[in-house]
Amino acid sequence: MENRHVVIIPIEIDEERESAYLDAWQDAADVMAAQPGFIRTYMFRTIIPGSTFSLVNVAEWESTAHWEEAMNACPLMGQQIAVAHASNYEAIRTVLPATGRNPGSGDGHTPGHVPSPKPHDLSPAEAHRRVADGRLTLVDVREDDEWAARRPAVAVHAPLGTLPSSLSDLPDGPLAFVCRTGARSAQGCAQALRAGRSSVYSVVGGLEAWDAAGLPVVLPGREDAPDSRRTSGE
Repeated sequence: MENRHVVIIPIEIDEERESAYLDAWQDAADVMAAQPGFIRTYMFRTIIPGSTFSLVNVAEWESTAHWEEAMNACPLMGQQIAVAHASNYEAIRTVLPATGRNPGSGDGHTPGHVPSPKPHDLSPAEAHRRVADGRLTLVDVREDDEWAARRPAVAVHAPLGTLPSSLSDLPDGPLAFVCRTGARSAQGCAQALRAGRSSVYSVVGGLEAWDAAGLPVVLPGREDAPDSRRTSGE
C-alpha cells in the first residue's frame, strides 16, 4: 500500500455546469479504469455552502508511473468546463481493519483467516438467463439520468453512490451489477462484498454489451413496452 499513488483534484465549477462536467468525468473515468495500474476513483461533492471547490476527485493508482502513463491515454479533462487543480500524493501510512490481511504474512492472510468471497464475471446473456430463471437479481448502478434514458428490462436500480445504504433493500440471494461499460459494476461488487453479500457478479461490458447482445431494454416513456430485440441464439 505504501507505494500506491493518490491523486486529489479539487474542482471549481458553477452549479449550472456541474451536470455536464460529471458526464464528461464519467466518460474519462471509464477510460482510466481500463488502464494498467488503476485501482479506484471517487468523486465527492462538498457539503459546505459557498466552498470554492464544490467537487473533489480522488484517484488511486498502483504507482506514479501508471498514473503518468494513463494520462497519455486520457489527459485531465474538463478544463473548458471547470478549473481543476491536480495534487499528487504518495501514501506513507496505512491502517487496515483488524480482520483484514496481515501484510507481514507470507501468503497475504492472517493465520486461520478464511479468504473473502470474490466477485465473478457474467456475460449479459448468462445474466439475463439467470434472472429469467429466478436465480439472480440484476442491479443497475448507473446514475438516475442514465437509468431514465435506457435500462435493462429486468433490472432494479441502485445508483453506485447510494449502494451501501440501499443494499439491505435488495433481494436476498445472488446479485449481478451492471453499468455502462463494466467499471462501476466492479465497484458495486466490491461494496456488496464488504457489506457481507457473498454471491455477487459483474456483467461484462455493461449495458453496451447488453445492447450488442440484443437483450431487452426499457426505453424512455415506454416502460410498459420494452425494446425486446434478441439475438438468434438467445
